[in-house]
Amino acid sequence: MREMMGSGRIAEAVDHATTIAYNAPTPQRRAQAWLFILQGQINRRAIDRIPNTLDQADSAVRRCRGDYRLTGKFHALAAWYHHHHVKSLHFTAQHLVLARRALRSMNETSQAAVDAWYDLAGVMSNCGYQQQSAEALDQCHMLAERIGVPRSSVEGVEIRVREALLCYYTGDPHACIGLLSKELRRVKPHLHELDKRELEWIHYALGRLGLLGFSEQWSVEQMLPETTSSAEALDLRALARASRLIAQGRGPEALATLEAREIGYETIGVMEPEHLRSLALVAKGDHAESILAAHATTYALYKQINEFHTIYLDSAAALVDHDQLRRAAAGWADRANTDDLTGLPNRRRLDAFLADIEGDGMIAVLDLDGFKAVNDTHGHQAGDAILQRVAALLSSVVRSGDLLARTGGDEFILVLPSATEFDADAVSERIRVAVAAENWEYSVPGTPVDVSIGWARLVPGGNPSQTLWAADQAMYQMKRARKFQ
Repeated sequence: MREMMGSGRIAEAVDHATTIAYNAPTPQRRAQAWLFILQGQINRRAIDRIPNTLDQADSAVRRCRGDYRLTGKFHALAAWYHHHHVKSLHFTAQHLVLARRALRSMNETSQAAVDAWYDLAGVMSNCGYQQQSAEALDQCHMLAERIGVPRSSVEGVEIRVREALLCYYTGDPHACIGLLSKELRRVKPHLHELDKRELEWIHYALGRLGLLGFSEQWSVEQMLPETTSSAEALDLRALARASRLIAQGRGPEALATLEAREIGYETIGVMEPEHLRSLALVAKGDHAESILAAHATTYALYKQINEFHTIYLDSAAALVDHDQLRRAAAGWADRANTDDLTGLPNRRRLDAFLADIEGDGMIAVLDLDGFKAVNDTHGHQAGDAILQRVAALLSSVVRSGDLLARTGGDEFILVLPSATEFDADAVSERIRVAVAAENWEYSVPGTPVDVSIGWARLVPGGNPSQTLWAADQAMYQMKRARKFQ
């Protein structure tokens, strides 16, 4: 499967891996197969299928306790998805840290272990962590050298090309030229030992260097497969062809090449396609349009930076909320009485709390609206993260002495001893404001989350189970009323 993936036969590799995933006799083989499927879907940009595959891969890897290689590879691939499509800085960084820690704990010495470090280096580079990517690639190369794996199987051309482009877009084109030239000279002697994915990046680097005025008198085009199902490879071929056409002054053909394919920002960022388009317009002689296209390049960068700032603040808020959740859960340290996912009291602790209440109070049943869409669209990992986030939000707004419990699924119970309907209304309003203020679009894009709340009055000598039932019915009545508004 590794050879199929490296040669661009990704659809074939995914089909083969799917057969293994459902029929392999060992947990390790099944987990490895699910990771190949996930990697193939990333390469083909089958984004709608990735959440379910992430869940399957997560479950399969968890069954292989102590397999740090599989754990590290899973978290690396999960980081790619959370960076590009969930757009969560917090989740991306968390997965990258977990991946690196797992691989550092790995004692395995094999081609697969080398590949795991290589995959992590590639994802880090793809997500913009260039320094950390270089460090992971060094780990990859050291392990390869130690166990006699040919370095040509894990060159990392992609990482150095991205580093060169970073120099270009931060105002140092000479450094970009130097890095591209050095990399191409380094890999030229052993081109036939490289896999096809590395050759795709070399093909693009040659075209981009030529556009900078330093054309190399050799090519790898004849070494590329005629067809490929890799979205990344198709993007790179379009960018390489456009670069060569611009360098030759064939602006209209370069524009046609760029417009014939929607180049994914996942391959090489948001700026490169826009920048090449502006250069193609200059080559065409359409200077007015080229100025507008240059502004579009700047706007793409501004938009990305602005989005990054929003995501950064959202991630910082998540850290604050998680810290509040840990403090709120500290009082319920007994694991038998604690929900594993959120750290909140569970049903056992709730029942004991209700049995000890003397006097009246209020009980609420809270249920998330839109949570099924989160799981269906983004997978259960994202769903679990949202439950933790909601638990943190709820913990931050309830009163001291109240009890907030998670009793299963997306249902929470809130008990307010000695409270009145007025107190309940005030708490409901704080909850609604907190949930509405959350930027769910950056955590789970396209699937907003809300909460329905039903209250019932707890009276002295009453039956807590009946009160809970009444609160549950009030919650469903609210849910129905909001649904048909």
